[in-house]
Amino acid sequence: RIGNDWCIPKGITPTTHIIKLPIGEIRQPNATLDLSQSVDNEYYCLLLAKELGLNVPDAEIIKAGNVRALAVERFDRRWNAERTVLLRLPQEDMCQTFGLPSSVKYESDGGPGIARIMAFLMGSSEALRDRYDFMKFQVFQWLIGATDGHAKNFSVFIQAGGSYRLTPFYDIISAFPVLGGTGIHISDLKLAMGLNASKGKKTAIDKIYPRHFLATAKVLRFPEVQMHEILSDFARMIPAALDNVKTSLPTDFPENVVTAVESNVLRLHGRLSREYGSK
Repeated sequence: RIGNDWCIPKGITPTTHIIKLPIGEIRQPNATLDLSQSVDNEYYCLLLAKELGLNVPDAEIIKAGNVRALAVERFDRRWNAERTVLLRLPQEDMCQTFGLPSSVKYESDGGPGIARIMAFLMGSSEALRDRYDFMKFQVFQWLIGATDGHAKNFSVFIQAGGSYRLTPFYDIISAFPVLGGTGIHISDLKLAMGLNASKGKKTAIDKIYPRHFLATAKVLRFPEVQMHEILSDFARMIPAALDNVKTSLPTDFPENVVTAVESNVLRLHGRLSREYGSK
């Protein structure tokens, strides 16, 4: 994209945006997941993430005829000083970082989980910030019912001298709008990376409580005071953030997406507010 004009890159010219079309229906043995509104879903989740202080790319809904698409600005691109050349910024996702094939991107398939990624981020050029943000994002994924936070959906920038740091978070979508009907039950929703519990790992979103994040932080030796701060901030910020996002949406935005995500976020938020308040 150059200014307000969309252009088709030629040859090795880098793209400035990723254009994401509606996913459509995904048929499973026991359910049909209607992701025909995935564009609106992801747009809403990105707005909410940004409202809550998470580092996510800018995005906008674009239309061509009857087709809606999400244009996500690429964070692995940068113009040179003269704005004449678009540069590619090297990055790797967590499967590439650990030398793993994409077939094991899920922790349940042998891919990296929270502990391994948090240990890796100890070597980041911004280790304290990256580890804090990564743990904060785990709470956010739980609140919005994001079930696809696997290793390929977390990346690091590769910097000069071999240093690295966490990229913005991306590919964020809520499973709440596909609950019910021919979709799935809330008991089926699971985080891609498990949290520590008294027995093994806890992944079922509806069975997770603040104590599981605190238990995970303890195992990781992530400061307890910071984990409390993250949980307390979400308890305080969620209601206003939901209102702010709702008022910023375009007039033709599907109400069912807003209702599905908002109602479930508030339900899980209740577990936070009971312990931390929501002042």
